[in-house]
Amino acid sequence: MRGLIRLLVAPGALLLAATLGAGCSTDIGAPPERVFKAAPWTADERMTYDLVERGGQVYGTCEVVTDVDHEPGTGTTLLSFLCGDGEGYRDDRTALVDSATLEPQTATRTITKTDEKATKFESQYDPPLVRLTATEGEKTRTTERDLPEPTKENPEPGWYDDESLLWLVRGIPLAQGYKGAFRDINASTGRIFTVEVSVVAQETLKVPAGEFTAWKVRVRTSSVTHYFWVDIESPHRIVRARVEHLSYELTGIE
Repeated sequence: MRGLIRLLVAPGALLLAATLGAGCSTDIGAPPERVFKAAPWTADERMTYDLVERGGQVYGTCEVVTDVDHEPGTGTTLLSFLCGDGEGYRDDRTALVDSATLEPQTATRTITKTDEKATKFESQYDPPLVRLTATEGEKTRTTERDLPEPTKENPEPGWYDDESLLWLVRGIPLAQGYKGAFRDINASTGRIFTVEVSVVAQETLKVPAGEFTAWKVRVRTSSVTHYFWVDIESPHRIVRARVEHLSYELTGIE
């Protein structure tokens, strides 16, 4: 999938494609801000999704897990987004974040293909720097990037790890016309870039888990645009996500 979710499904396989940050020749000029205002979840949660082509065929499934008690007493939450096609292809991502602000501490993405070695991307945060590591077989590449720092004009710049997007859109101000921007850190590309997020409409839709009224949230960079439908009812679960020709459809809640 080309985008912040980054899972592309083709018949019989899950294929890795470019991220939302890849291919951005220019960046959005909006100043980054702390768009995540509060966590709507108050306990552990688990949601399941079908990954569906526009024609309606299901090519894979995903599990989204929020572990608020991962490390009791540390004020952190573990976020997991785990996807596979049932035939050996997997794309599993986790992020350890501040429970109140979603500010990341670490993040990992592991891509596993049948009969092949896994490819792993890691982010280790130590403000004002983040260390990005990519490991494929015996080869490891590491780079460091500067994180946004406070300035007089922008005293609270917002930056979040790419792996936390499915939680980020649940914690923005969900109100008609809201618009904000933040810096996205993406270990898969080794880049930091600006993302604009806005609430564009309220819609009613049906998915396997039932009928929901949801806020339609647009997420875009300078080159690509994706949409997320966020339940208007707390804890504002994602009901559907659309990235190019693919959709995530909510199938179950625990």
